[in-house]
Amino acid sequence: MRAIKRRKAESRAKDLCRYTVQGVTCRLGKRCGYTHDIDAYRKSKPSDIKGSPCVFVNASSKKCPFGVRCRFESSHAKLTKMKSEHQVEFAVNLLDDSMQKRLRKNEYPFPRSDSELRAANLELKCLSFAQKAKVDRRKGYLGASEPGGAHKREHGTRLSFKHKIYVAPLTTVGNLPFRRICTDLGADITVSEMAMASNLLKGDRKEWALLRRHPSEKCFGIQVCGGYPDLMSRCAELIDNEISCDFIDVNMGCPIDGVCAKGAGSSLMRDTDRLKNVVRTMTGVSSTPVTIKLRMGYFDDPSRYVAHDIIPRAKKWGAFAATLHGRTREQRYSRLADWSYIHRCADVAVANDLPLIGNGDVYTYEDYNAQVADSKLATCMIGRGAIIKPWLMTEIKEQRHWDISASERLEFFKTFCRYGLEHWGSDSMGVEKTRRYLLEWMSYTHRYVPIGLLERNVVSKLHLRPMRYIGRSDLETKLASDKLEDWLDLSEICGLGKPDSSFKFVPKHASNSYTKESADAAATWADEGEENG
Repeated sequence: MRAIKRRKAESRAKDLCRYTVQGVTCRLGKRCGYTHDIDAYRKSKPSDIKGSPCVFVNASSKKCPFGVRCRFESSHAKLTKMKSEHQVEFAVNLLDDSMQKRLRKNEYPFPRSDSELRAANLELKCLSFAQKAKVDRRKGYLGASEPGGAHKREHGTRLSFKHKIYVAPLTTVGNLPFRRICTDLGADITVSEMAMASNLLKGDRKEWALLRRHPSEKCFGIQVCGGYPDLMSRCAELIDNEISCDFIDVNMGCPIDGVCAKGAGSSLMRDTDRLKNVVRTMTGVSSTPVTIKLRMGYFDDPSRYVAHDIIPRAKKWGAFAATLHGRTREQRYSRLADWSYIHRCADVAVANDLPLIGNGDVYTYEDYNAQVADSKLATCMIGRGAIIKPWLMTEIKEQRHWDISASERLEFFKTFCRYGLEHWGSDSMGVEKTRRYLLEWMSYTHRYVPIGLLERNVVSKLHLRPMRYIGRSDLETKLASDKLEDWLDLSEICGLGKPDSSFKFVPKHASNSYTKESADAAATWADEGEENG
């Protein structure tokens, strides 16, 4: 741990202070861990990325907030003389220093949550004894100066999921630049990556970064995960007061062991009383609609499925809508989603006037049409299908198969890089973050088989591993590669330059979603000479 801290301190000492970049005196003085010597920084700074313009100076603002730290600094002088109508729109839902301080010191009041818990005779367990004593002395309310307490948030038009293109909350890959791509391609509803309620209440900046919303996201939800009513009601009140969003989604389907061990995610389905209290307390404190996302059940035994029992009661508990993933927690992402069970639950949801959204294996517009044909489901949530082929949203809206070209797919990657640099920054750290998230996305997109090759016996199914193939162009073949060196070449083509020699990358999510048969078949493929025929 000490070695890691030392390496981080050494890295900071070589980086330029953000106040110095802005041309102002550093507030921290000698306590600042960053260098204030611009000449020394220039000597150690990585070389500029050539051939790509700075995304900030190439906009109508004409000024890059990263100054000399920008990896595209050499293009600044040239671009300031050019006219551009491109606007850089910055995200909202940022955590400021004063808010973080109040959350860390437990000085942010939760009067509605405290009142709701007392009314439900539920104990406040997410605080220590000393923190509880502080709340009791304050009596949960600070008056008109209370954060978020002076003005009740006003909401716009009534939320509706009916026939909307709904992109699922996707951990790591579902970041803000990716959601912007989905919005460009026709997505109506987007959701943040899953955020842990406990970390939000601690003022964790990394967790709060997941809540950022771009102005282009017209209908935006925040997905939170937690297992206890005291924790979740406080989180709902905090989001309702401080965050710009259209609904709050409660994750009750996450299969990750670490999440379930904390009583959150899929483990909530094993304790219906606790699940009920979570939903009731959240809806009791929030003027923002609360939705739930769950799986068929925890255990992979049809006699132990519970979703059909939870859905009819969710409306009485205050839930605005529910999303059902057609798999169990034990199943995770293996095998096909059980749409027959989802439609069985849809009958129950219609009888109780609860909008139900189906989720699982939607990969073509025909898949989408088949599931919403009887109008009992409000819509379908699109997860991995949107990662592998984000133009699926366009296909659904235009009711056609899009035989997309390799150059068009490359343009999506270039747009992602531009959005990524706008979001994470154009300095060295921002460039590498953009590259890493681009590679995470490529670890999925290489599975896509162009529709024009299907007649060559390449089967395009989400749960089947596609056979290796030779594309219609060198670029299309490279886009189908699962090799890191090819992905890095593509990132360089997209304007991110060459990575550092010490750069390493391993995808976060090793998929187990292919069937055993397709995995066994892949193991028999030869390393060379494959061609569709």
